[in-house]
Amino acid sequence: MKKFNQMESDLLVSSLRAYVANLESEIEQMEKNNKRSIFAPGFYTMISNELVNKVRDMTKKPKKI
Repeated sequence: MKKFNQMESDLLVSSLRAYVANLESEIEQMEKNNKRSIFAPGFYTMISNELVNKVRDMTKKPKKI
């Protein structure tokens, strides 16, 4: 399996974090409007942290000089 280069890794991680921030704010808005989400606040953050770790593990390491 090919690994991500640093640019690809950064793009994936920043996109994931932006998406999760949007989801978490939607959950917060639902709670303010007395609606219930099937996901608790912080759920997406927890899952995204695991995904970020996987992406980092699948990223090429810089060569030592």
